[in-house]
Amino acid sequence: YRAGYSCDSKRYSGGAFAYGAPDGLIAPIRVRTGAEILQEEYASRIIVSEKNRFIYCPVPKVANSNWKYLIRKLEGFDDYANLTIAHRSDLNGLRYLSDYSAEEIEKLVSRDSGFFKFTFVRDPYSRLLSGFLDKFQNKDPQSEEYRLFTAQVFSWKYIKNKNLSSEPRISFRVFVDELLKQDPTKMNLHWMPQSYVCGIGDIPYDFVGRLERIKDESKVVLANIGHQDEVFPTQEQIGFPSSGTSSLLNDFYTLELMLKARLLYEVDFSTLGY
Repeated sequence: YRAGYSCDSKRYSGGAFAYGAPDGLIAPIRVRTGAEILQEEYASRIIVSEKNRFIYCPVPKVANSNWKYLIRKLEGFDDYANLTIAHRSDLNGLRYLSDYSAEEIEKLVSRDSGFFKFTFVRDPYSRLLSGFLDKFQNKDPQSEEYRLFTAQVFSWKYIKNKNLSSEPRISFRVFVDELLKQDPTKMNLHWMPQSYVCGIGDIPYDFVGRLERIKDESKVVLANIGHQDEVFPTQEQIGFPSSGTSSLLNDFYTLELMLKARLLYEVDFSTLGY
């Protein structure tokens, strides 16, 4: 059955999943026990706020920095603007689903838990290109981070004796071809299918919003967690300028690469309604 919210009140009105698209519906695929969820890697990524009664799963390249900035502000941290700390689960002071017992997890994710469960997703084509631009195209080849991400696309053996700063930059075509060789459940989070990043199909999310409509749909979330007067922070506010990916799609994608990306993110296209 369909979940939804009133366009007037912007309040969630119940159901299986409230999804960003008016016609969208994401139905839970599996019923997982707390013990099973605890064994999944996404359990260590899903943020739980007992103070504000919500559960949020951050997806890299889908405004997760903005959400962590705002969440830490709502939780009362004075250093909420420090994104380096915000992205460190050992330093940010937030609680995660993996911090709870199996029995507690079952109660937290149940329909009547009183916790508003949400995440945001993004068009897979745009997210893939954004990850490439951020981690390769716009990264200094001499940096350790560039070396790390290159190893995760190829292998540590591949880069072992290479001076990457003197090598040609990895192209988008090669990037996509290499990802097609990988197990999608074991990819780097910046290009792992979003369904696997957040256990969409395992966790009964109340709201799955779209980055493409985040200005309006963030208001839906804020209303449901009792902070309707709060404003979702912009890229400029958090000090993380946009890469302008949407304007570059035609520059990087050929029909062949679009078909390959479609294959790579088949689970997201089928599950998320893009």
